[in-house]
Amino acid sequence: MSEIKGFPFENHIYAPTKTNIGKTIIIFHGWGASTKNYNEFANYLSSQGFQVVVPEIVFHDSRNKLENHFRKEITQKYFWQVIFSSIDEATCLFRELKISEKDVILLGISMGGFIANGIYANAQEIAGLININGSGSFLLSEKIFRESDNRPQLSFEEIRTLTSYDPICKNKGVSPILLMHGEQDAVVSIKGQEDYYAYLTKESPTSDIAFLKYKDINHTISEEMTKDLIRWLEEHF
Repeated sequence: MSEIKGFPFENHIYAPTKTNIGKTIIIFHGWGASTKNYNEFANYLSSQGFQVVVPEIVFHDSRNKLENHFRKEITQKYFWQVIFSSIDEATCLFRELKISEKDVILLGISMGGFIANGIYANAQEIAGLININGSGSFLLSEKIFRESDNRPQLSFEEIRTLTSYDPICKNKGVSPILLMHGEQDAVVSIKGQEDYYAYLTKESPTSDIAFLKYKDINHTISEEMTKDLIRWLEEHF
């Protein structure tokens, strides 16, 4: 693994350890996690022939890390800020890595799934999207978060901001999409993925979009999910 340091990025890069497929998988991690948590996963994907990049995300690791991500008031204040900032940074990230959109597969887990989906919806040539236990339906997911926390309804301004980033209000894209979610996810409701999948397939049911649901799986990645992910990558790249 090597590192590229710059402003505002510090990217952890894993070179392919067998025949280079010519694609780069960018992994966006979950809320409160660290790039270090993905070392084994990234090495495994690089062993499949992909270059893998795990960028540090704002308010995590060396980028002004928050003191306690999981205090409710901290999560509520910064969660969407981190997602929006990461989406806005994508073009600069690609430029710094010297890779083109057509060679990038976006892979996001939990909060990272929101980020990957938001970047994909803004781009035109991304090679593929993998959203694991995240959501491509921002407005609906925030409404569910608020209902769970007994918070007030969204204001008009909050709705406007969320809608401006919401993948459901953006480009559907034409490259392969893999959505994966545990049916018992108590952190990020599967309803967000279901809503996004319904949007994607409403007018183009034959598009290359897969939605895999996993019975009895909460907010985690099971061995079965990992196997299905690798199988999907082998079939498409």
